[in-house]
Amino acid sequence: MGSVIGMDLGGTNLRGAQVHPSGALGTTREAPVDHDAPIVPRFGQLMTMLGELIDEVPLGEVEGIGVSVTGPIDTRTGWVDNPFTLPASMQGDLTATIRAFGYPVAVENDANAAALGEALFGAGRDGEVVVCVTVGTGIGVGIVERGRLYEGAEHAHPEPGHLVIDPSGPDCYCGTSGCIESLAAAPAIVRAAVAAGVVAEGATARDVHEMAKAGSSGARRIVERASEALAAGIRTLVAVYAPDVVVLAGNARGDEGRLVRLVTDRVMTFPFGAPAVAVRNAALGNWAGCVGAASLLRSSS
Repeated sequence: MGSVIGMDLGGTNLRGAQVHPSGALGTTREAPVDHDAPIVPRFGQLMTMLGELIDEVPLGEVEGIGVSVTGPIDTRTGWVDNPFTLPASMQGDLTATIRAFGYPVAVENDANAAALGEALFGAGRDGEVVVCVTVGTGIGVGIVERGRLYEGAEHAHPEPGHLVIDPSGPDCYCGTSGCIESLAAAPAIVRAAVAAGVVAEGATARDVHEMAKAGSSGARRIVERASEALAAGIRTLVAVYAPDVVVLAGNARGDEGRLVRLVTDRVMTFPFGAPAVAVRNAALGNWAGCVGAASLLRSSS
């Protein structure tokens, strides 16, 4: 069995990797997404990186190409329509574009791809039902049941990151108030810190987390509120999906050890469902999307 090229297109970074059937990585590439690239050719930066990776794999060993994309993306057609976080050059018919290389193509929402990668080869590889929660610009959630991604009707991607935790909380672009994303995602942490006078405009969630670690009481309150909202949301996910493993991923988690302990404590107060839920930090780091996209292509072939 040959390799699949796994690509991960995010709003900030573009990554690509040769992914072996074991989940191990071969050749890799990584670069910031060029938000100033010309619209034509479509997906030019991605296609260039993809071509470089294919050239480095021995002839005949590439089985296909899997791509993880920050949503919205129609996984049935491969059409990307995400003006919120992707440049104009990365919009359009992704699947048709990549098929120019002559290989089978699979595309998936980035939260789903990361969840599949972690479930099959990462922190959830011993789990029967794995819930993977990615904390970043948004709150992405993917559910893997017995090695297969959970999907909604017509292959829709569920958005548990918009579960309402506090109806009196901040407004969200999803149309409600106090959802997990509006309380716990990186922009929410920054907005709360700016409003409280803890940081100035232009600060990052990492800045707020570092201030909390350094002893700032204002930053600590904001981080604790975000963590509690995230933990409450995950408790609800445990009630709905009865997983045996919860994986925490993403670059905006802050103190990862503390968050694992907090989520574990909240999850264990739920008296039903799986007898024990293991809460773990992600194991594949920034490459989970590449591994998951490649795994999705294999599982669908």
